[in-house]
Amino acid sequence: MNKKQTYNLARTLTLGPLFCLAACTVGPDFTPPDLSSVMQDEWQLKAGETERFSQIRQPESAWWRQFSDAELASLIGRLHESSLPLAKARERIVEVNARQGVIEADRRLQLAAALGYTHVYTGDDVVSRQAIPPGKNLDIYSTGLIAGWELDLWGRTARLLEAGEQDIRMSYADYHGMLVSLAAELSLAYFEVRTLEARLINVRENLALQQRTRELAQSRYDAGTGSALEVTRADRLISSTRAYLPEFERNLAVAKNRIRVLLGVPPREQVLSSGPMPAVPELIGVGLPVDLATRRPDIKRALYHYHAAVARIGAAQAEKYPAISLSGTVMLSTDSLAGLFDGDALMYTLGSDLRFPIFTGKRIEATVAVRESQAEQARYDLEQQIVEALSEVENAATGVIRTQQKVRELEQAELFASRSVDLADELYQVGLGDLYQVLDNQQHLIIIQERLLLARQQALSEVVALYRALGGGWEQASSEDTRVQP
Repeated sequence: MNKKQTYNLARTLTLGPLFCLAACTVGPDFTPPDLSSVMQDEWQLKAGETERFSQIRQPESAWWRQFSDAELASLIGRLHESSLPLAKARERIVEVNARQGVIEADRRLQLAAALGYTHVYTGDDVVSRQAIPPGKNLDIYSTGLIAGWELDLWGRTARLLEAGEQDIRMSYADYHGMLVSLAAELSLAYFEVRTLEARLINVRENLALQQRTRELAQSRYDAGTGSALEVTRADRLISSTRAYLPEFERNLAVAKNRIRVLLGVPPREQVLSSGPMPAVPELIGVGLPVDLATRRPDIKRALYHYHAAVARIGAAQAEKYPAISLSGTVMLSTDSLAGLFDGDALMYTLGSDLRFPIFTGKRIEATVAVRESQAEQARYDLEQQIVEALSEVENAATGVIRTQQKVRELEQAELFASRSVDLADELYQVGLGDLYQVLDNQQHLIIIQERLLLARQQALSEVVALYRALGGGWEQASSEDTRVQP
């Protein structure tokens, strides 16, 4: 290659960067939307309740620790490692990052190596369109490079990359949202197990109490001071109470299997031991409504989706404008292997291609209209997500307050019911009362204890619902999981 040829090659290869410097990006630039019409300044709770929530500190990210239950915290830690849906969500992040690499490749120089062999024979009277003279019988060996580069003059690829970055952020938000959801589901299943265990214990304690009452009724009947009806009534209450056991045991097995499914382990594996029911934690702070935009993964996802949709408008609009691509080949071609690397065997081509859409049947315009409509839909989805999030937090906050009030009232009712059972039993034993009063008070005690256990479970569930509505928990998990960093 002589000096002039080298200069021409270098000049042509530098045209690409110069064109890129002159390029512009078409389409609207993303600006955060004005959400003041759907975002409120404070929570709409009753007087006194709003102040109580706002005075308490912000909710912690590791909210499950508020229940002071080491086994629950251990299960949620295990959830991060073994959950199959979470593993799939991590792979989704890998996939979206890889897709971004495919788009990124479109703006880079494409270079391919070529190595070829061709045997050519032409007869004496052949007229070849490939400029091969007649009467030839030869072998052709070639090697070289083929290059191509499409200039992103109007920012089509840049907009697609911008949208791709938002897709990556959406995949992280999906992962974080799944963390929040699965941690909440696991907590609810755990509380279900502990509630059923407590209900089983309660049933067995009441059965022991009723059995003693039945023995007393039998003794009085045998002594001639009681009636067979009293014994029969005692037997009826015992059978009615014992009927709870099969249902509770079945529901307990289902709840434990639910935990196993969430952890991604088979039913045969032991995942937790028996333990007490967690206490309902104190009221927590919920922060300000605007905090949801940074705490809730679904709101962040909706914002990223809107950003990506706006970026794809520009990518569609770029199709209206000319496209320029550069191409070239550098080849060594000879009729012998020995001369393959001879300088005289060099052949290169350099060129550019300009494509300008003239008539597309309004396909481009229709595509732009589709992208613009999709962006508007994404904005409406974002606003709807915020409205739903605000409602969920307020509903859960109200639920926390009201269920805790219900628990306190039922705790008082249980004290009175237990005292009534003791008094009725004392009166019956000294002959001043009848067995009907004893059995009636025992039955009321069972009902109140059942209601209290269910109310405690509901109160715990409302706390979980509040944390879930606030969108917390993923920050702690992500900081501990080195495989997924937001």
